[in-house]
Amino acid sequence: MPYEAPTKQMAALAVSSTQEPAETRVAPRTFFDDIAGLRGIAVLLVVLFHSHVPYLTGGFVGVDVFFVISGFLITGLLVREYERHERISLRGFFARRARRIIPPAALVIVVSIIGAAIFMPLLKVFKQALDLLAAAAQLANWHFIDQNADYLAGAIDGSLATHFWSLAIEAQLYFIWPFLVIGAGALATRTRLRRHLSVRWSVGIAVLLVSVASLVWAIVLTPTDPATAYMATYTRAWQFGVGGLVAIGMPALARLGGKRALSPVVLVLGWAGLVGIVVAAFIVNAHTPYPGTAALLPTAGAALVIASGCAVGTGSVFVGRLLATPPLKFLGRVSYAWYLWHWPAIVLYEAVVGASSWPVLLGVSAGSLVLATISTLLFEEPLLRNRELKRNDSASISLGLTGVVAALAVTMTAGVITVQVASRDIVANASLTYQSVFGTDSGEQSGPVTPNPFQAFDDRPQPFECLIPVGDTAPRTDCVFGPADGIPVVLFGDSHADQWAETIRNLGADHGWRIHQFTKAACPAQHLRPQPRIPDPYVKADCQEWREETLKRIAEVGPRIIFVSSLSTYVPDRLVAEAAWTHTMIQLRNTGAKLVYIADTPYPGFQVADCISGSMDDWTKCEFNFDDYPRIEPIIDVVSRDEYQDVTTVSVNDLLCEGNSCFAAHNKILFYRDDSHLTATAARVLEPALRAQLDKQRFDYNAR
Repeated sequence: MPYEAPTKQMAALAVSSTQEPAETRVAPRTFFDDIAGLRGIAVLLVVLFHSHVPYLTGGFVGVDVFFVISGFLITGLLVREYERHERISLRGFFARRARRIIPPAALVIVVSIIGAAIFMPLLKVFKQALDLLAAAAQLANWHFIDQNADYLAGAIDGSLATHFWSLAIEAQLYFIWPFLVIGAGALATRTRLRRHLSVRWSVGIAVLLVSVASLVWAIVLTPTDPATAYMATYTRAWQFGVGGLVAIGMPALARLGGKRALSPVVLVLGWAGLVGIVVAAFIVNAHTPYPGTAALLPTAGAALVIASGCAVGTGSVFVGRLLATPPLKFLGRVSYAWYLWHWPAIVLYEAVVGASSWPVLLGVSAGSLVLATISTLLFEEPLLRNRELKRNDSASISLGLTGVVAALAVTMTAGVITVQVASRDIVANASLTYQSVFGTDSGEQSGPVTPNPFQAFDDRPQPFECLIPVGDTAPRTDCVFGPADGIPVVLFGDSHADQWAETIRNLGADHGWRIHQFTKAACPAQHLRPQPRIPDPYVKADCQEWREETLKRIAEVGPRIIFVSSLSTYVPDRLVAEAAWTHTMIQLRNTGAKLVYIADTPYPGFQVADCISGSMDDWTKCEFNFDDYPRIEPIIDVVSRDEYQDVTTVSVNDLLCEGNSCFAAHNKILFYRDDSHLTATAARVLEPALRAQLDKQRFDYNAR
């Protein structure tokens, strides 16, 4: 993580204040050994979490600890400088940040994109280049927020830049925090308030106000927009501020530590803080609304540990004694480099070998510790010790800018090259028809496909706005297609229903339908409610609210026909799935409409377009088994079919698979645009198959 490495000079100034009488000052600590150890614990928790070590479901709270540590060190440094000089050298401050933070990060970014180019398929390299480009620009958190990435649910596990979201937050706070201290300090030294307000009190009040506002924002936003709440700078600033408040209170803490009567209290609070961090690492998990109020535990724990160290140092049986042990101090020393290197090592290993058990990933992480140690000793620390860089702020800033430019240039170049290479395989194939794709087997298993893998993600039904995004609850009233006096027809379900939107509209155009589309991303048609057994990002409260309102709207429409479809892998529990479908189907039957269920399409569970982009020479490398994921569809299951005799069912799965083996591409057509959805091209080509099945069942398109 980005950090202000504790130095002896910082420690010597840690408890002194230019506005305190000399006789009240307490002898300073000799070194922040406990802070180094706490950093070691934080990085260890994060690495173990990323290695999927069992039971450590909340190891990501190590990032919260890093935020508190950084806030403590940075705020303390800025406040002490302002107290001494009534000003802060922004040039010097940013020079230190540039020298410490950017070169190691730039090195990892460059090596990561090179590794991606060697070990990953073409489209994956392009995506990695975009992610790493955002990381190089210190904007990774906003980049992932824009993608609505759910970090806790593993939504960005395949990105080499995943861990840069937290580094970006700290970098952004480094640009904000000095001005906060300068502004608050000026109130205490250059206004009428100077007679009543010390610099520390003024900065403390400002930091407290910012922290409270940030915490409230985080708590309010967590249930409705978890991605933003988790990764936004303004919802994490409070943790930085908590560390800052401890730094501001250091002189008072040091005086308290000198009172023997309070030593037992400080001892208990210090150990309680460490226990709180560890407990959070085991009880918080992907289903915990985070940060919300849950982040208070590890944040307060880190603050208590640091405050204990400020009061009593590392002596006796205080928690600092444990934190100052050589192994933890060593991990703290290499923590920034280990945090940077361990995640690319895991991602690249999985890209080459595939999914691995946690002991294997732990071994990979241990290997990255060796790399981190070498990087620290031979690259990071020599730059920090360099006399010219320490003396010349301009040289340090230039070094940082060079690192940023180099990282940006390499990632941009990688992105451009991948696009140029991919563009050679783009083919215009407007002649694709059901007959050309499924009528005869050309025997081809390699070559360009339509859509090109680089275009596949955007090959989706239009208008795409008719698929309600995660977080929104109101059904759209403008997604209505066909003549005003047409036969009322409804398309209802999640994104797996939406993939058939254009096909249903084409059917409707031939039969005078007035189609009302009600589809929402990650929201099952079946009545599933938020519960621990249903993993994120599925079935959130906004989904339940949308579904209930939508079913009311459907009843108001008075449809004659309802097409319904939904992902079949939401829950592995058959009883739960059957009960959920029964609840929904009762309400749909009550409309009096004829019901048509479109069977869920095969579920690859991996990014098919990425795979094909690296397998143009052999599409079969990307094939998968139909039963790789537990599918539960009571409407078509033999054991439940008797309850749904009134429902017309259609399926195209026999065209997408041969036996249990399912195609990723076939006869020059790419079937999937991501890890589960058909391309719009594939859906259009499959339209005659749906028509044929409806005709075979003598379906009444007029629903008389």
